[in-house]
Amino acid sequence: MAEKKIDKSRRNFLFGAVRRIKREDAQPVASTAGCIDTVKAANALYVDEKWEEARLKYKECLEGDKNDADVRYRLGVCSYKVGKYRQAKLEFERCLRIDQGYSDAFLYLGLTLVRLGRSDKAPGVWGRYFNPSCVKVMRELNLQLGLMESGQPDPDEEIALAVEKAIAESGDQVG
Repeated sequence: MAEKKIDKSRRNFLFGAVRRIKREDAQPVASTAGCIDTVKAANALYVDEKWEEARLKYKECLEGDKNDADVRYRLGVCSYKVGKYRQAKLEFERCLRIDQGYSDAFLYLGLTLVRLGRSDKAPGVWGRYFNPSCVKVMRELNLQLGLMESGQPDPDEEIALAVEKAIAESGDQVG
């Protein structure tokens, strides 16, 4: 993730001549290169499940680039894991505004809605989640969606615990 980051200021410098020829105004874009070390440190904390420390590091990363979907997603997961569900919801929504194809953000956004007591909103979000390598998660979501649609949903706490268990059993296949 952090290894794939590029220095946007360098790219802007290289394309500056093209912009001058086309007489386009240069749009200032934040450089993510300065934040690569912070992202690496945050990712290491994330892998070690040090959620609060990772959350704070990811927040530092956003000072350099607010439009990094991966940082937004991971900040959301960290916020979710430490029980900051409202903040997690905001981060997953921001992640999806940046990248509508970020499937795992749909998974966690639905889970966060359940934790916030708004499980009636989760089916619309979970309906957009698709990850064929996470069969257990997909199976659990389909079960929960079926129960919700039939009017016999489990209590919110049980829904959240069941989905969290499926995510844990899927290991590295979920973001």
